[in-house]
Amino acid sequence: MNVGIGPRITALTAGERATLDALCDCLFPPDAATPGAVTIGASDYIDQALAGPYAVFVSEYRAMLGSLDQAAGGSFVGATDKLAVVAALERDELPGLLRNPDRTTFDLVIRHLREGLFSDPIHGGNKDFAGWKAVGFPGAQFGFREGEQKLDYKVDRQPQSLTQVSQDARLPGLPRTIPSTAGIPANPDVLIVGGGAVGNFMALKFVRAGLQVVILEAGPPRTGRERSMDELLATAFRNEGGAAKFNDEVPTWRTRPGEKARRAVMSQGLETALGGNSIAWGAVAMRFYEDDFRIRSATAAKYGDHRIPEGSTLADWPMSYAELEPFYEEAEDLLGVSGHAGNRENPDRSRGNPFEAPRANPYKMPALRTSGLGQLFADSAKAQGYHPFPLPAAIATTAWNGRHACTYCSFCSRFGCHVDAKASAQNTVLPEALESGRLHIVSGARAMEIVTDESGRAVGVNYLGLDGETRFQAGGTVVVAAYAFENSRLLLLSRSRRHGRGIGNETDQVGRHYMTRQQPSVYAIFQGKRLNRFIGPTAQAMAIADLSGDHFDHSDVDFIRGGRIAAFNQYLPIEASGVLPPDVPRWGEAWRDFFLSSYNSTAMLFIDPEILPYENNRLDLDPDVKDKLGRPVIRITFDIGDNERKLMQYLQDQAEKIALGMGATRTWRRQFLTGPISTHDVGGTRMGNDPATSVTNGFGEVHDTPGLVVLGGSSFVSLPPVNPALTILALALRAADHIISQNTGAAA
Repeated sequence: MNVGIGPRITALTAGERATLDALCDCLFPPDAATPGAVTIGASDYIDQALAGPYAVFVSEYRAMLGSLDQAAGGSFVGATDKLAVVAALERDELPGLLRNPDRTTFDLVIRHLREGLFSDPIHGGNKDFAGWKAVGFPGAQFGFREGEQKLDYKVDRQPQSLTQVSQDARLPGLPRTIPSTAGIPANPDVLIVGGGAVGNFMALKFVRAGLQVVILEAGPPRTGRERSMDELLATAFRNEGGAAKFNDEVPTWRTRPGEKARRAVMSQGLETALGGNSIAWGAVAMRFYEDDFRIRSATAAKYGDHRIPEGSTLADWPMSYAELEPFYEEAEDLLGVSGHAGNRENPDRSRGNPFEAPRANPYKMPALRTSGLGQLFADSAKAQGYHPFPLPAAIATTAWNGRHACTYCSFCSRFGCHVDAKASAQNTVLPEALESGRLHIVSGARAMEIVTDESGRAVGVNYLGLDGETRFQAGGTVVVAAYAFENSRLLLLSRSRRHGRGIGNETDQVGRHYMTRQQPSVYAIFQGKRLNRFIGPTAQAMAIADLSGDHFDHSDVDFIRGGRIAAFNQYLPIEASGVLPPDVPRWGEAWRDFFLSSYNSTAMLFIDPEILPYENNRLDLDPDVKDKLGRPVIRITFDIGDNERKLMQYLQDQAEKIALGMGATRTWRRQFLTGPISTHDVGGTRMGNDPATSVTNGFGEVHDTPGLVVLGGSSFVSLPPVNPALTILALALRAADHIISQNTGAAA
């Protein structure tokens, strides 16, 4: 069944296509049991993609196909030593290839081949679901029963395309927005830059208090269900959600000052559209721990100042957990968070995280159910003295405020939710905020600079509309609520007579203290077992926090702080086909045989180590690389320290012990430094009480610019081993109360 496939436009000549076919069948060859890449439709997919979304790569492909023919003596199709030629292509040794500083041509081709083998058939490959059938992936299903997640259960469903999935139980409607060229309220009480989670959650509080609000959103409006069940469009490689802006301004990266920065190709894709990353997030919704807010003083008091790593700018937060706790609860209520509260008094009987900070009330809904993989992890962790618990998640497990309960489909993190079980700005706060008539969202409005008056107070923003015209939008209070990179970038680009180094940068603090999550996971194969890890959301995970923060005594180890270890679900074939042990090649028979036999028996023990801030790690404007508008992109200077390397070694050792206790037949480890962008990217506009070491106070108010508030992950002082989203929202809701009190004279 070729779902949704009609006449297609192709890019290659007949001769070029013949060479491509021969190459694809070398990369994924046929055998008696499995069709090869050409039969599956991978070369069809590539040829059609080159005529569409990948047209920019046509010249590179033509050069590569010509190089293959030349290296084979005139015809790669008829060559007897094809594999030797492909090996030379992988080594980037063929003459005539177009060079790319970020990757080789082979990197591009093998990526496209994997997409053609395992993407939804609507994109032109995976004919008759042959790729999915080969690995046992059932494709886009409305959901799965609990029994289908049990270990060794044979999921006996015919694969189907996303076009065949029921469209029931979806919230209707596209949120109303104003085109960037239309009339907008002239002087609202609050002007917000960024239509992501922070801006929209704050907007709800503002309109409830009777304030007029304008949001400037650089990207388009959307429902929040975009890319539902479409792995291809949701991957960081395609990153359709970042097409309006981020994909054109990917930061550059270097590990230390003085190095030449290169494009950060080891990056996660970030969203640039209404709702921001609240559409793509995995929805793990954990609070920080109590001592995370006094991280430096608590460490020094227990172990001595000398244990703070040299060069680290570790600091306490400008508020306590107790001050933030009511806003954590408010955020959980708005999101609809499922989970089990921890039993702090009797950890061994705790259904939830026994290390969690005190809660005033239980979670809104029970936790996501435990999968067979999760139970396997829990049993092994418990046998080793740990206290496993299901991660709390902003995913409904019962009907919640018009949203459907989770169906445990295969597509969650990086996807819009097909039944709105996963919380987003669109299915939580936006309907009420827009219904008030006091919120006006301007789409296609790219903020260019923050404008201040003669006294130095922020009075509005200049933004670029879709028609190419620059306009000024005033606001009583200006809130910058974009992602960490854009928050710092916008401040640095907003220069005036009073702010010659950029707004907020009088003490050279904008961009400093940057931190990003590293993911030194341990992979494990359970040969002969069916894990069915492709069922269920990523957040349907079992985890331990015994090794997080200072939950264990660090007196006898040579590092401070810790990390979380968890067994996550969601394992989709395009990305999974690139998860290989060091000794398995990434093409040919060995790759094919390994992936087909191990796809449903591979697990990942995900490690979230705490990353400390350091003097050398920062964001600034790249002096050489510009976006399409001629504006400098962000340059990331980031490396991990010796403390983190020792910590990661320790955490990988413990994770491997858990995996072996689960019955793993083989394990391997990821490298420590996994990239400069993780979606847990924080710092750059640090909060603090001292303007000499921070950009804003604890409410996000910029020290050197009255009327300007900056919020989001860029405000973070530290990066505990906890997903940052819930804390980002709690800080935003607390700041919103503060702004409301300034506008109305009383707290909300």
